[in-house]
Amino acid sequence: MGFLGWVGRAFSRVYWREEPLVARIRPHLPAGGSVLDVGAGGCRIAELLGADGRLSVTAVDVVDHNVTDVPLLLCDGDTLPFPDKSFDAALLVFVLHHAERPEALVREVVRVTRSTVVVIEDAPETLAQRLWWRGWDYLLNHAAHDDIGVAHRARNVAQWVAFLRSCGAAPVSARRFRALYPVLRSYPHVVLPVPVGAATRG
Repeated sequence: MGFLGWVGRAFSRVYWREEPLVARIRPHLPAGGSVLDVGAGGCRIAELLGADGRLSVTAVDVVDHNVTDVPLLLCDGDTLPFPDKSFDAALLVFVLHHAERPEALVREVVRVTRSTVVVIEDAPETLAQRLWWRGWDYLLNHAAHDDIGVAHRARNVAQWVAFLRSCGAAPVSARRFRALYPVLRSYPHVVLPVPVGAATRG
């Protein structure tokens, strides 16, 4: 592993972005119940959400980069090993731009969810923002972990909304935000809550 890989892994060991993300996720979750975190990564979001005991959080991913005591279930990325409507809510946090078949993943997550799927994604708009995004994504993911592919496709907010609608998972809102960390402030992100009832009709 080179210098960039060590830098990426160092960032992955601290909670510098998860706590603000959890604050944006919580308003879209039930007060209690079950949550599936798909593509959970280090499982820090799952750990923070489940810390007070009100939410039961299940973490799944295709690789094991868990840095917490939260149990992580490994799956193949195409099929989630749960019956229909198993969870009150589900999360896709910075996952879809890495997925080889994002449409299939969205539909599978909707299948196992009863209420809401919360999608959070990077949403660079300009060429400069896309270059920043690609470099930062490479540092945090590919350079630090050989088993994570470089981002597959950048989408802006309108393109993410259109993509989700094409999957039959229309979001009810699209709220832009900027991360507090200086480098990540160089491009916007978006929170896209998808009500599953609307998704299954869409």
